[in-house]
Amino acid sequence: MKVILDELRCDAHGVCVTACPEVFALDDTDDIVRVLVQEPEESLRDKLSKAAQACPKAAIKVED
Repeated sequence: MKVILDELRCDAHGVCVTACPEVFALDDTDDIVRVLVQEPEESLRDKLSKAAQACPKAAIKVED
């Protein structure tokens, strides 16, 4: 599984960080969401799906 964040679409709302802090982080100094783990464990799939669905800018994709 692979996480793809479209940085051009992302407005750093931080919804993904709340939904899956194991994979996403919001840098307070520059308001940029960062992907901490490009290929997370399968056990995080549900959290990642929720993060992608909750993103107001649809900037997150989860691929197999």
